[in-house]
Amino acid sequence: MNSFFAALQFLTIFPWPKRMERSAHEMGPSAIFFPVIGFLLGLILVLANALLEPFASPVLSSVALVTILALLTRGLHLDGLGDTFDGLGAGGDRERVLLVMDDSHTGAFGLIAIVLLIFFKIHAIESIGGDRWRGLLAAPVLGRWAMVLLGYRSLAAKPGLGSTLIDHLDTKHFLFATLIALLLVAAILHGVGIAMMVWVAVFTTASKKFFDRRLGGVTGDIFGAVGELSETSVLVFLALGSR
Repeated sequence: MNSFFAALQFLTIFPWPKRMERSAHEMGPSAIFFPVIGFLLGLILVLANALLEPFASPVLSSVALVTILALLTRGLHLDGLGDTFDGLGAGGDRERVLLVMDDSHTGAFGLIAIVLLIFFKIHAIESIGGDRWRGLLAAPVLGRWAMVLLGYRSLAAKPGLGSTLIDHLDTKHFLFATLIALLLVAAILHGVGIAMMVWVAVFTTASKKFFDRRLGGVTGDIFGAVGELSETSVLVFLALGSR
């Protein structure tokens, strides 16, 4: 249970307001529960969607759902997305990119990336239609599983929370997390869910290789960026498939 609560604290606003100090050794086993945390976030979104549906338009409810998800995750992954694109947009050598990513201020590239991703997420959720609940469940699962895949056998570009996860993420943790994610998305989306998981695997693996070449590894910010991009891309593909 310590590993579950470590995952809950790592990925969400819970437990709030009291947050415990977690040991480094809890980080690896906590990865097993990343897809479960994604599923729980999805359940909250499905419930919120059911409550909003009789009163709000599809656009308004989509905005509300994206807002709820950002609040539940403390905006941490969105912040990682912004920092990652600020660093890449600044250009220069590895040290300069990492220095810009460490800056607490959000620059133009990061702001544009966050705004565009939110727009894509809102319009994708709106467009999914009657099976919206499936997307709301599956996308957070795959977004959190992408983080596990990104961390597995990766290099850390610098010390930090991301490097702690990488250092303690064993093969058994990765396999358990993958099995859980596969069972969840197959139950939710059937064959389409498996196809979405393959897509996220391809995207995450390509991202890992890119950052290995560009920065010598990944950082905590990149975990957030890949998770957000994976989650949003699943929603976009499901929206395109519902047309």
